[in-house]
Amino acid sequence: MIFSLAAILFAFSQCKSGLVTMSNSCYDLIAQGQSQNKSGNYSTALETFNKVITKCDAYDAKEKGYAGQAAALNGLRQYNDALGAANHGLQIDKKSLDNLFEKANAELGLGMTTEAKADLNQVIQLTTKNQNTAQRATIYARMAEIDTRQGQYDAALQNIQQAISTDNSNYRFYLQKGDINVAAGNYYAAIASYDEAISKGNGSTEAWKAKTTSLVKLYQKKYKTDDAGTLNKKITAADRQSLCSAINTATQNGVQDMGIDLVKLSICK
Repeated sequence: MIFSLAAILFAFSQCKSGLVTMSNSCYDLIAQGQSQNKSGNYSTALETFNKVITKCDAYDAKEKGYAGQAAALNGLRQYNDALGAANHGLQIDKKSLDNLFEKANAELGLGMTTEAKADLNQVIQLTTKNQNTAQRATIYARMAEIDTRQGQYDAALQNIQQAISTDNSNYRFYLQKGDINVAAGNYYAAIASYDEAISKGNGSTEAWKAKTTSLVKLYQKKYKTDDAGTLNKKITAADRQSLCSAINTATQNGVQDMGIDLVKLSICK
């Protein structure tokens, strides 16, 4: 029996329990949902991706639909549901980078650090030649987050440095590097990282707050007290000037924090 080329193509397009290629309307719907996730409109994005999964028959659309659904659920901190959605997507394509990444995010949210790290390692292996540097850098940053949770600070610093080397324009990577150093008790290194975050983030309020908080902790450690009154009596003139200058600049950049305000009232008179 001889089949026409059109018939063969049609049969091929119906494989994997659905069409191979999504329709334009499904493509637009997915793009809309991805934009909503990127903007943090997770509830709206979830509704959009629910429509994708319900209305779109193509398996590539469903794979993207589950990944988008998982991303929205992770954003809403509904990690169990996010894990389920990502696993549905991986049943369609076990090498789906989007679903592997969201699965790792869900596992991280659930405290499943070993599983999350294994999934992120798989993503790294699959994206060795990935030209999307921002995506690759984010994966390394996630690995650093897992290492930090496990108290593996050297590994965390290596991974966050890899993220920075891959994409040095993202000020949040420098913030994260500072946070890792704080967790390890390396306050001078943390402050240096926060300075870089301030520079890269155009005076980010978040970075200024992190730097000032670290300075307070540094001097509390140096003078062996966490009491603002006692610190006021012990701190040298040079250290007082350094701390108060940072606090004043942070305040000018929009930092509002009760702990910092208390130190300012006690020390910066």
